[in-house]
Amino acid sequence: MKKHTSTFKKLSAALAILMFAVIAVNTTQAQLPNPGMTIDPARTALVITDPQNDFLSPDGVAWGVVGKNVEANNTVENIERLFKAAKSQGMPVFVSPHYYYPTDHGWKFEGALEALMHKIGMFDRTGALDVKSFNGSGADWLASYKKYIEDGETIIVSPHKVYGPESNDLVLQLRKRGIDKIILAGMSANLCTESHMRELLEQGFEVAVVSNATAAAVIPDGDGYAAALTNFRFIANTVWTTTEAVEKIETSPELSQVRHRTIEIDGLNIFYREAGSRQNPTILLLHGFPTSSHMFRNLIPQLAKSYHVVAPDYPGFGNSSMPLVGKFDYTFDKLADIVDEFTQKLDINTYSLYVMDYGAPVGFRLAVKYPEKIQSIIVQNGNAYDEGLLEFWDPIKKYWDERSAKNAEPLRGLFTLDATKWQYLTGVRNPESISPETWEHVQPRLDRDGNNEIQLALFYDYGSNPPLYKKWQKYFRKHNPAMLIVWGKGDPIFPAEGAYPYKKDVKDLEFHILNTGHFALEEDGDVIAELMLSFLDRKVKAVSAKTNYSLK
Repeated sequence: MKKHTSTFKKLSAALAILMFAVIAVNTTQAQLPNPGMTIDPARTALVITDPQNDFLSPDGVAWGVVGKNVEANNTVENIERLFKAAKSQGMPVFVSPHYYYPTDHGWKFEGALEALMHKIGMFDRTGALDVKSFNGSGADWLASYKKYIEDGETIIVSPHKVYGPESNDLVLQLRKRGIDKIILAGMSANLCTESHMRELLEQGFEVAVVSNATAAAVIPDGDGYAAALTNFRFIANTVWTTTEAVEKIETSPELSQVRHRTIEIDGLNIFYREAGSRQNPTILLLHGFPTSSHMFRNLIPQLAKSYHVVAPDYPGFGNSSMPLVGKFDYTFDKLADIVDEFTQKLDINTYSLYVMDYGAPVGFRLAVKYPEKIQSIIVQNGNAYDEGLLEFWDPIKKYWDERSAKNAEPLRGLFTLDATKWQYLTGVRNPESISPETWEHVQPRLDRDGNNEIQLALFYDYGSNPPLYKKWQKYFRKHNPAMLIVWGKGDPIFPAEGAYPYKKDVKDLEFHILNTGHFALEEDGDVIAELMLSFLDRKVKAVSAKTNYSLK
């Protein structure tokens, strides 16, 4: 009997294990897969539904039923984080709005929430051709979003009339741009956002829904947000939080790819190069004479894997606007003002400076004005001491003393092709390593009508810089910015004699004299990039991580 009992217990245990295994397998199989979505920058867009006052403002007519959920999800801020991330990476942004015109109120039948929206005047506009009363209305964009939506790049499609994009041109606009991957957010979760998700999927798009960059009405009849979350998970390719979405946007495979952009400042088009994630510390690269941000074309991708990098062209240089003398004040004070406004428009609040040649007087003006913004300084043949102004500067100093046509004439020789090649080739170890594209890029811009007069104006105003040297040196001593010097010793314009005096004023200094010329990046770009990354990782990134300092 005992033997049979023991055998029975063993069989029961085995059967229990088998049943548990079957249940486990069936449970695993019953779980929903997460297909996911990989961001391809060329094929992905951010789509925001109804980023409008009536949903997202406490003054909006729907706030009474959506407000608590909007606040709980931090929806307003999360949508802005998506806008900012997409814009920083050059990702196309689409807005699908909801409008009702007077003629729409003649509809003979409506669903429950349609009827409510018509009744309370939600998204009402006085007419398709009338925008007089649009600003600040319930149909208008939330004020904090306007800088993203009204930047001239965001695609605002025609309004959807019920919930989904079937009645507007969103799909057409996406198809025309070769986009088939969508990051979807906006209002309201179980209405327009969910309807857009369904239709886009039906049209063959991949869709990732951002779960906390949306919200919905929560009323006694039901919780719209809870309903939407269920359907997002069941239907979309994937569901991300805002933090996950932003990270994926800013770490896309082509993150280090340089983006070439233009921004309007004081009525001028300022061209700039940008790369890297805005989640990372920013490096502001300031070019010299007679080049432009082109001088950083190889450096930027090397830095962009770990840093956010921006490099503007000054007015009169590179691809920026070139107003003639008399229509623009070509002074170093004004160039610094332009760069200052440039950083503000790009919402760059802290940064490291790379200053070279003209970049030094521009950058040091900013450092003195905003010491709290400067995280570190990289100086490459950028002068701040009288010791650095040797014989090359004698005819220019004569021009400072007397601004005459006679004194200007010898300086015009510096705008010729021979002089440009001389700047690139003098002092280098191997002239054959310097690509002709350098002077071939610069010279046509110097040869533009009126550009010689621009450069003469800046030559003259360079005389405003030596009187500021003591002020800059006081800044070095007082604020002790972490500084890296990478200086081409063969430079006849800013010789190495100008590098050594930094040692007496900067305590946190790393000092390297390189065996190359004025444009040191052309011959020693890889060396400089390696030195910069090591320096920045220790002096900026490590400090930022330790203090949890926000660089956004």
